Amino acid sequence: MNGRTILFDALTTREGSDLTFDVWYLNHYLPAMSARSNWLGMRRYGSPALGSYLAVFESDEASVDLGTPPPAHESVIRIERYLARHIGEQTAAGAEPDILEADFLYPVIFDVPEERQSEFERWYVEEHLDILLSCPYWQMCRRFKVIDPVPGAPTHIALHYLTDLRALESEARTRARSTPWRQRFAAEPWFRGDYRVYHRHGKGRAR
Repeated sequence: MNGRTILFDALTTREGSDLTFDVWYLNHYLPAMSARSNWLGMRRYGSPALGSYLAVFESDEASVDLGTPPPAHESVIRIERYLARHIGEQTAAGAEPDILEADFLYPVIFDVPEERQSEFERWYVEEHLDILLSCPYWQMCRRFKVIDPVPGAPTHIALHYLTDLRALESEARTRARSTPWRQRFAAEPWFRGDYRVYHRHGKGRAR
């Protein structure tokens, strides 16, 4: 299950949300979202530290009509819902065959000015990922460009698939963040990524 279009659907809840949200999310929200398109499937993640629930829906369609999403639960304080088109991926040599089912998803989200997007994408492909994927715990990255921008939306989402959170403290990550090319980007005011860690939940299918 690996589509050319994804729906990145993250809900953040207020602190102290109770079981009623979980019931609503699993029994009402996800089924309603799943019914809005002919999805290939869905993977579900959570981040207790952020109070965030993430579903990544996959489609083979170039565009997806979501219709009107279901009303949010009263516990939801933030909704991030982005349709994004696949623009590339890289997998480490010897990566596990089922790496898309990895225990940890590390989304990195950027809002890149149009005039810097070409070089940003070249940097990711030609340098950044080669270094990161040299870490044995860093096994795959899928890159997407947001296709339904709204005010405040990002332009690029990279989904990194990790087998161990030690990847985030690895020598490879330190090296990847220390190159001259990366440092030139870091000096620009727009280069402020949104970095998150999610844990895989179950083997959810959308259909």
